[in-house]
Amino acid sequence: MKWILGLSRKYRILITRILGILAALLILFSAHRWHPGPLQQMGLELIAFVLVLAATFGRIWTLSYISGHKKKDLITEGPYSMMRNPLYFFSFIGVIGLGIATLSIFLLTVLLITFALYYPLVIWHEEGQLTEVHGEAYRNYRREVPSFLPKPSLYREPAEYPVNARMFRKAFLSVMWFPLIFLFLLFLNHLHSLAIWPVLFIIP
Repeated sequence: MKWILGLSRKYRILITRILGILAALLILFSAHRWHPGPLQQMGLELIAFVLVLAATFGRIWTLSYISGHKKKDLITEGPYSMMRNPLYFFSFIGVIGLGIATLSIFLLTVLLITFALYYPLVIWHEEGQLTEVHGEAYRNYRREVPSFLPKPSLYREPAEYPVNARMFRKAFLSVMWFPLIFLFLLFLNHLHSLAIWPVLFIIP
């Protein structure tokens, strides 16, 4: 089990991109049965936008704390003072937002199930590695701070914090996938509604 989790962690970005491409192909040539009215669609798109925005800024905030520190230091401040896995928490929010933006119950459900099945295993594996590296310090941190859902009362931040600019720049660019995919989904929904882009099959 450990080697499988290690392999999945090593190739997590590649796996995510492959799943993303498959999802994109499905979305490109499918349409949903449910056709919300203009106000309903506007409301759903607004909710999706807020979630994607929160995920984008949340991941940028989190990455500013681990850029240049992730592999050598135990980070327990900023977003990490409220939860142990803020990157995955904000990614989950973004996944919900993108799922809503598809306007498909089926696609939203698939995204949530995929996240729920895969990422808890990744978290379990990573926390085992952190325990091996940081020992009792991480065990104490684990006892005090929740894994996934934030506890705002625990929040603390330093007055100053050093960041590796090069690593943060690379991390920042990776975060931009969330708003870009959101804009793509909005544009595609309009192309489908105007019958400009072909629809090969219908999904719930």
